[in-house]
Order: sequence, then structure tokens, then C-alpha cells
Amino acid sequence: MPRKPDPTLKPAIISKVAQHLQDTKLEDVSVRSLGRVLGTSAYPIVYHFGSRDALVDAVVEHLAEATAGLTLDPATDQDGLATYLVAVFGGLDDPERALAARMTFELGSVESLCDRDRERSVHRAEIDAVAAWCRAHDRCDAEAARTAQGAVLAARGIQWGAVVDPERTDADAALRALAAGLVARTAFVTT
Repeated sequence: MPRKPDPTLKPAIISKVAQHLQDTKLEDVSVRSLGRVLGTSAYPIVYHFGSRDALVDAVVEHLAEATAGLTLDPATDQDGLATYLVAVFGGLDDPERALAARMTFELGSVESLCDRDRERSVHRAEIDAVAAWCRAHDRCDAEAARTAQGAVLAARGIQWGAVVDPERTDADAALRALAAGLVARTAFVTT
């Protein structure tokens, strides 16, 4: 009779792999190497996830949980916009948030080569959220779209700077400054 799967094992594997990835390049990760990290064979990983890619996807989903429920209220003020930008793109002093940012760049840069669009979809959703904020603050549709694209790309640049040079990049302060700049460039309307 086959053993029943332990429901606590899969989340524990994801958590341990996320912790391991904080100090390991994604390209250096294999099912076998992860088995060694977990102190087991590759079997539990294959059993629960099927493949290395499926496990990496599970880790990405785990890391995305921190920002999954965040929404930007289009009517919010500068503080609300800054809080949103920091929550989505900042907080990189937390090792899991830093890993999520790093994996966004690592996986997003090759995703079009393997017919995936997760990171692109998330990126476009962020642009749409900021564009809605811009429209609510008296920008026409075309200007809102351009401004939102530029703002999200600037936020990604800030995030990238914190990934590659964390000691010299205060991402949260830079994201707050980005919000202030957006407010200064809009005909800010409170509703």
C-alpha cells in the first residue's frame, strides 16, 4: 500500500529551497543538489513537484504571496502611492523580498524564450495600476499610460540597483522619491 503524502512536507520543501536560493544562483540548482540541501534524495522533490522547474515555480508563487493582495487605490494620495510602491518594489532588506526581486529579473529575462509570461503579466498589471492612479489624478489616457510605464520602469530600475548594489541603494527611499515626483508632475486631484 503506497504511503500517504505528508501535507506539511511540500511547504517545508518550498521554504527550505527559498532559503537556499538566497545564496545560490538559480542555474546551479538541480533536483539532485536540492535533495542534498534537504538532506534527502531527489525523490521527495520529484514526488511533490515533478521537476526542478515546477519547484522553482512553486518558490516564485511562495515569494509572490507577500505582494499578491496589494492593490493601489487610484484615489490615494502621495503617501498611499509611496506605500504601494515600497510594498511592491521595495522592502529588499527582507531576504525573501530580495530573493523575489532577484528571481523576477533572472526568470523574467528568459521567460519569452520558453513561452512563459508570468513576470511580464505581473509587470503589465503594475503599469495598469499606476496608470489608473494617473488617470484618477487628471491625466489623459495616453499620458497616464506613458507616465505609468516610466514609473514602473523606474521602480524596476531602483529594485535592480538594490539587487546588484544593496549597500549603496536605499530602495525604499528612492521609491518614496519616485512617488513624490509623480505627484509633483500631476495636477493632483483629491476626491
